[in-house]
Amino acid sequence: MKRYIVAMLLCIATLALANEWPFVEGMKVNVGTGPVVTDRVSIKPLVVSEPVWMTLERMTTKDRKNSEISVELEPNATQQALDMAKQIENLWNSGKYEEALNLFPELAKITDASKIAIGNSWRTPVPTYTQSKWGHDVRVGNRDSVLFSVLDIHRASGNLFAVLHLQGDGNTERWDVYLSTNGGQTWSETYDWWANFPIDIGATVLSNHIYISYAHQIYGRIRRCRASNGTPENFNNGQAFINVFTTTGTDSVNETALTGNQDFFNNRLYYVSMTKQRNLVYYWSDTAAISWTQVNTGVTNADRGLSASCNEGFANYFLLASYIVQGDTLHIDGRSTSWVNLARYYIGTSTDYTAVGGYQDTIISVFDFHGPLVVHCRYLTNYSGGTGTWYYGNVGGDTTTTAESPGLTTRAGGGTGIAYRYYTPTRQERYTWRRYVGGWSVPALVSDYEPYWNQPGIEYLGSSLYGVVYESWTTPTIRGAYFDRSDWIGIEEEKTQSLTSIGRLAPNPTRLLTNLSYALKKGGNVKIALYDVTGRVAKTLVNTQMNAGEHGLRIDAQNLPAGVYFVRMETPDGISSTPMTIVK
Repeated sequence: MKRYIVAMLLCIATLALANEWPFVEGMKVNVGTGPVVTDRVSIKPLVVSEPVWMTLERMTTKDRKNSEISVELEPNATQQALDMAKQIENLWNSGKYEEALNLFPELAKITDASKIAIGNSWRTPVPTYTQSKWGHDVRVGNRDSVLFSVLDIHRASGNLFAVLHLQGDGNTERWDVYLSTNGGQTWSETYDWWANFPIDIGATVLSNHIYISYAHQIYGRIRRCRASNGTPENFNNGQAFINVFTTTGTDSVNETALTGNQDFFNNRLYYVSMTKQRNLVYYWSDTAAISWTQVNTGVTNADRGLSASCNEGFANYFLLASYIVQGDTLHIDGRSTSWVNLARYYIGTSTDYTAVGGYQDTIISVFDFHGPLVVHCRYLTNYSGGTGTWYYGNVGGDTTTTAESPGLTTRAGGGTGIAYRYYTPTRQERYTWRRYVGGWSVPALVSDYEPYWNQPGIEYLGSSLYGVVYESWTTPTIRGAYFDRSDWIGIEEEKTQSLTSIGRLAPNPTRLLTNLSYALKKGGNVKIALYDVTGRVAKTLVNTQMNAGEHGLRIDAQNLPAGVYFVRMETPDGISSTPMTIVK
């Protein structure tokens, strides 16, 4: 009895610390009914009259030589049109640019020109022009008019990926892949895709690839790039893209979300999509991503705000999804042996965004909430794997000032991190964090520049560090993408901040033994592990407290299979990674 009372008191104390309250479906929620004044501007697809290939026409000679293209056509394109598209690709990629451009108008005569899309792989990635002069924040890419961003990490190498959905440059919409190999200090564009019809994107890193899902009219499609360098790679069947599913009748793809189980299982992709006719569809595949299996969700009223996340070490549900249905109600669903609705919560009008995450028994969704005074960010959470009592709370603790567009991550044991936009007289991108239960940190400023109102990308980087990609409002550029980290205090003009330096790895390749030398600027816990190319830990080398200074380590590779590995070190100074090849 005493244990039960103590447990109840601890639970009450924890909830009080977090300012959370129990929620039972059907209970009255204090939702505003009047209009909400925000500075949001509805983003409508651009009306573009020029052909999609004019982007290639405007390329400089230098860019053309650096470009390798692929051409996608309308769903019902004839074999004649497909053959001509392949001819255009071959001409362009062999340096016959004018001949390729002259064929595009001929292609438009035998297929729907408005439904042509072009993918462009840069042979040499294009760096952001000025990457070390942005104060605390680093710009991602050279383009503006960003609509949405996805941030993810390849844990084996530490490579960061930002996938941006944007408008402009004469096209209705496009998406680009950006890679950083040094913890976000510098970024380069590796792939660019554009079309003259609306799209939506999702992205996730799994094994040795980053996969990008995108709406292509009636298709839900997927492409992939290598996690080592960000360059595109065909699937094992030779195709540049895979159709995950095809809508029927007059339906088309509206929103997509893509996630995978990189952090604990590393061989499953989960694709969730919302169609124009409000059907929620779910498919899964392995890392080959060629054959996809559908599971019926039974959801036919999904309206907006789709998010999906894998639940690492799940208690009941390995996949989670959140979205808003007709009637302005948040739904949180889970997938075990079937698709199950876990919670519903009325959030009111003037709401657009949700985000969902899970770690073992903790499930949480954060969302725009129409309160009595303003729209603010609220969350709904459960601590027993989706069963029993749900609790609600307010992000940042302030319900009197407008806050919106929350992003969320709960991955890899790093706790729960949330980034959101806050309406101070100068708009701010804010960040708050907690362990998977308990009180939240005081909201911290993320952005150097006033952020736009769309949803940021946020990811756990390891060693208690978080990264955020957000979009600027009007200054220093209109909706440019910027990256910041929770441990950055600024990037100097002449000298960029560096992570822990991993020193000499010799010999490499190695047959039996190799020595590793490294330096610590400050003491603390040091974890060094050897990862294979799929991201699995092949061997933990060090996991202990160490003093500042020079250190050495001998790596015994005698019992490891031959192949490419990554030595990854996490220290109080930061994260660093270097490849190592074992030959036998």
